[in-house]
Amino acid sequence: MLIGRSVFTRFVPLLLFAGAVLLLALVLASLRFATLTRQSSHEALDAARLNNRAMQLLTLVQDAETSQRGYLITGEEKYLGPFKRAQALIALHFLSVSGDMMKAGISHVTVERLKRLVDDKLGEMRDTIGLKKAGRDAEAIAVVQTDSGKRVMDEIREIMTRIDAITGNIGFQREETMANAAKWLLISITGGAVLLVILVGGAIFLAVVHARQLEVARQALAEQNDMLEVRIKQRTQFLERANRELQSYSYIVGHDLRAPLVNIMGFTSELERAAAIFADYMKRSPDTRDDITEKLAREAVDGDIPEALGFIRSSMKRMDDLINEILRLARAGSRQLNAEPLNLVELLSETVASLQHRLDETGSSVVLSPGLPPVVSDRLALQQIFGNLLDNAVKYADPSRRAVIHVSGTIANGFAVIDVADNGRGIAERDRERIFELFRRSGPQDRPGDGIGLAHVRALVRRLGGDVAVKSVLGEGTTFVVTLAADVRSARDRGEP
Repeated sequence: MLIGRSVFTRFVPLLLFAGAVLLLALVLASLRFATLTRQSSHEALDAARLNNRAMQLLTLVQDAETSQRGYLITGEEKYLGPFKRAQALIALHFLSVSGDMMKAGISHVTVERLKRLVDDKLGEMRDTIGLKKAGRDAEAIAVVQTDSGKRVMDEIREIMTRIDAITGNIGFQREETMANAAKWLLISITGGAVLLVILVGGAIFLAVVHARQLEVARQALAEQNDMLEVRIKQRTQFLERANRELQSYSYIVGHDLRAPLVNIMGFTSELERAAAIFADYMKRSPDTRDDITEKLAREAVDGDIPEALGFIRSSMKRMDDLINEILRLARAGSRQLNAEPLNLVELLSETVASLQHRLDETGSSVVLSPGLPPVVSDRLALQQIFGNLLDNAVKYADPSRRAVIHVSGTIANGFAVIDVADNGRGIAERDRERIFELFRRSGPQDRPGDGIGLAHVRALVRRLGGDVAVKSVLGEGTTFVVTLAADVRSARDRGEP
């Protein structure tokens, strides 16, 4: 049901206020989730870095142990290089990493225990190296064979394994926090999208109609799953095309309905400004009113306020007209078809007769081919289809020559193919598909119209089991090729779209 202009005007401020509140909430939520994500990523990165530094400490101890054993076996000084380097770096490395370990939740007792174990291991290695240098090889080997150094290394590795588990768990928790933040950010964005859907009022009605048609088509496809592969492919292509058009219509309708709304908002602000000037003038006592304030008040009352009201009224009328056109297109898509045998020559002759006054005014003529095929279809739909095409051919005639429109047709593979060809001004290549979109027109905008006629034509043709295409040469003319099911009842029985 069409919403009256006064009802729409009453609800516009509420919709705008709700939109502003939701957008503000969306921005605040996005900032919060972004901050949380950044903080969690930093903490996960710090945990990974701590793990890496702890493993480096373990590597230094292992390098020192390997160096010690190489020296004990060979007695060559060159094997002590890694030990000396590790001995110099371990203390500094441990000093830098111990504080971060405790921040990550590793207990002070564990950190101190690790430090003592590392010191013990280094002390044992220094002792054995000293014995080796003193020529006391047997004593050095005996120290190693006590396995005390092995037990120390095993405990160091055990502590390092716990540190690895703790830092890994921190990284997992922060990753989970980031995932939750992303989920809530998506929820916020979805809420904003819902508001935008609400604000395109008229588009909702059209979307519901198309959604129902899509649902019917899907059910029919499920019931016809035993049909040949080619029919399944045709139905799939139809559904994809209808879905693309639904998305396109929703965007276009939202865009065209928003333009008058923006005008209303702008001139409402202008109205408030003018009203404030006049209110200020009225508050002044007569003896304090000067010529300037009186002039501004008169301009506000006589010029600014009427002008703003005029623009607001025209924007509201434009929005009302757009909604009416949308509803007309939607009603055409849901009307019950009445299939009957039709003689296209007779039907088109009646259509031409209804346009005769315009043909006479413009000096145009319509030539009907006697070979137009008979069809079983909906009379009203065909009258609207060819009435729109013939009217467009007259409307967009080339003023430099007399307009002549040829209508011809054939039957092929169960379809009636009707050509409506004119010698008008033609359509640019980039506009040949765009002209079938809602509220879209091509070429110079020097003729009246809302850009809904050809969208209406395509919707009706597709309901009759066919499609419409266009061929054109700019400056020479245009041919609309209308393909219809020759018998719309048989097409419906076969489950064709």
